[in-house]
Amino acid sequence: MRRTRALALVPFLLALVLAGCGSDDGDDQVASVADRSTAAGASASPTISRDEMGVKFAQCLRENGLDVADPEPGKGVRMKFGKETDPQKVEAAMEACREYNPQADSSGNAESDKRNRAFAQCMRQHGVEKFADPEPGQTGIRINPEVGDDPDFPAAQQACESVLSGGGQ
Repeated sequence: MRRTRALALVPFLLALVLAGCGSDDGDDQVASVADRSTAAGASASPTISRDEMGVKFAQCLRENGLDVADPEPGKGVRMKFGKETDPQKVEAAMEACREYNPQADSSGNAESDKRNRAFAQCMRQHGVEKFADPEPGQTGIRINPEVGDDPDFPAAQQACESVLSGGGQ
């Protein structure tokens, strides 16, 4: 069995993921900040690349108490937390590092909300029946361990990925 069944998806231009997907042994949670867009962060220098911004974001998260590795080029920041990780600590670190978050400037974006809802619907159509619609203006998609452990999750994720970039399914 794979150690981690699925990674949380974060839609086009969204960043904050506070709940992650479970692993097969139930000990860890995984969250991901996808690097799919070309927009810069809220306070980012326009001359810094998305990959460099991801590294700054990961460094800031570490400085604020989270164990986060630097992202691989083009993959965005991926976070893995054990059940003992305090969600308030994660929230505080994410807020403290918001200026370095490559997608932080898009929360509340109507187009992002539309894509988030379309993505959730696509995931349900591809067998992940408990994939909830995000709240309007919600930053990121929250995926609980039950949803992340759904055996249909990986195939649905692949089938629905184009929805995040506005390409439909």
